[in-house]
Amino acid sequence: MNYIYVIIGGGIGALLRYFFTQHINGFFNSRFTLGTFFVNCIGSLLIGFLMSMFTFFSIDNKWKLLVITGFLGGYTTFSAYSYETVKYFIDGNIKYAVINIMMHNILCLAFVLLGIWLNKIIVVK
Repeated sequence: MNYIYVIIGGGIGALLRYFFTQHINGFFNSRFTLGTFFVNCIGSLLIGFLMSMFTFFSIDNKWKLLVITGFLGGYTTFSAYSYETVKYFIDGNIKYAVINIMMHNILCLAFVLLGIWLNKIIVVK
């Protein structure tokens, strides 16, 4: 049954990742992959917030499998981020490669911390 939770969550997460990356990249019409960046930041925020909440409330593991492993695993795009960064390097676009690395690594870590902090303010009080 655990596999079913991961499959359902992963399918929903992957669909939303596709939706957001397509619409954000299309909206900004940028050569830079803002859609992937947006998805990774929101996913980092959610994992920080939800893991803190799940731990605090001792939520059943099936919800962690559905939401964290499944949904966020399908939603976040670290592999896409990695490929896009390498592609920037291969194409000789060092500036975008470095910007991509800095933005994802620094800001996504900050979003995880923000998620943990929000959990403490909203949930734990």
